[in-house]
Amino acid sequence: MLGGLYGGLPIVVSPFALAETDERLFPASHNRSARIRKKLLKRFGGEFKKVPAIWKTPTGLIMHPERYTAFQQAMK
Repeated sequence: MLGGLYGGLPIVVSPFALAETDERLFPASHNRSARIRKKLLKRFGGEFKKVPAIWKTPTGLIMHPERYTAFQQAMK
């Protein structure tokens, strides 16, 4: 979904614009088997928590919808 323009750069709004943090969704373990790790990844959807982000690419900006609304409020 195209959000608009900012300084000539097109803004694309995508719910997949997420960045990983250092916060784990389940504790790290050296003794965990690959089978159990696979099950944990399936249950939690990943190993690290993801937060909304803004990505700058050569073709424009990619924003999470939550960040896009905050961006619109800041521009008013």
